[in-house]
Parts: sequence; structure tokens; C-alpha cells
Amino acid sequence: MSPAHVFEPTYEAIKRRLMTGEWASGTRIEAARLADDLGVSVTPVRDSLYRLNGERMVDFTPGEGFHVHRLTETEFRDLLELHLILLLAALATAPKGSAASVPADQPYPDRVADLFLAIAERSSNSEIVASIAAIGDRLQLSRHFDAMILADVEAEYRRIEAAVADAEPQAQIRNLLLGYHERRAHEAASYARTLAGHPGGQP
Repeated sequence: MSPAHVFEPTYEAIKRRLMTGEWASGTRIEAARLADDLGVSVTPVRDSLYRLNGERMVDFTPGEGFHVHRLTETEFRDLLELHLILLLAALATAPKGSAASVPADQPYPDRVADLFLAIAERSSNSEIVASIAAIGDRLQLSRHFDAMILADVEAEYRRIEAAVADAEPQAQIRNLLLGYHERRAHEAASYARTLAGHPGGQP
């Protein structure tokens, strides 16, 4: 296993590339070439890819190596459903009050991720927080395509952010979260096609 001071930044760098869509879905990841790009040895790259395989962000097949995970329509719906269940659980177990504020100068996908994480962290349940963060990482690339597939995503985000920041009644926040996830589940086929067809790089 690689030393932590080498492994952690290598892992984070590779995961960020996956989350921003630097590689197209199904692309073979060449560990040696990636190690050269990152300025590290092959060992921390392989260790990172095995960890990401466990997180289902890359796929490993003996004899074929590592490939960028292909998110199917069914898997996308399942992830949305679980993400919603966990957010509602966090909401139900959180004390009254507002969540931590989200920096406004970030790109839309990062603001969405941070907002959901802020909701999770209000619950003080570390397992809910970790699970929402992990599912959010797997959904992050799809958020780059929200504006292509759905209308008014910035307005939708601002409504949820305002409701959470103003500590509005849980029923109202719950309805906003339900609407957010249902809209994307309804367009799951479009997301799956878009993710499968994008050539690498953000839209």
C-alpha cells in the first residue's frame, strides 16, 4: 500500500477527473500513463484505482484492466432513490435550525454537492453523512448535464438553498427534495444516454 501522503492526493486527483468527466464513459484507464501525468509511481495510481473500483466509480476486469464506470439508467434511478432516502432521513433526525452556508462562487455541480452535504451534516449521523457524500460523488458527473436536460436548474437550486438556509418547515424542504429527485428520475434515460455519449470533458 502506498504511503498516505502519496496515496491520498493521487486518489483525490483521479476521483476529481472522474467526477468532472475528463474521460468518456467506458474509457480504459492506463495506470502507467496516468502515473506520468500525475508525477507519481504506478503503485499509488493502482491503489487508487482499486479503491475507486470498490466505490463503483471505475470497473476492473482481470485481463482488461480499469475502465471508467458506465452509469446505466437503472443504476442512475437507484442512486437517486437512495440519495433521497438518506437526505430525508438526515432531515428527519436533524435539530431545528439552518444548515451551514454553501460558498456561492463555486460551479453549479459543486454547489449542489455541498448543499446536500450540509443537509446531511445537520443530522450529526456520521454514517448518513458518509453515505450521502459517496453517492453524491457517483452522481456528480450527471450534475454537469442538468442544464442540458432540465429547465430552470439554477432556480431550483436557489429554492432548496433558501429553504434550508432559512430553516423553513421540514415538510417544505422535503417537498423540494422530492421534486428535485423526481425530475431527474423521470429523465433517467436521457441522463444515461448523455453520460454514455459524452466524449470526455465537461459539457
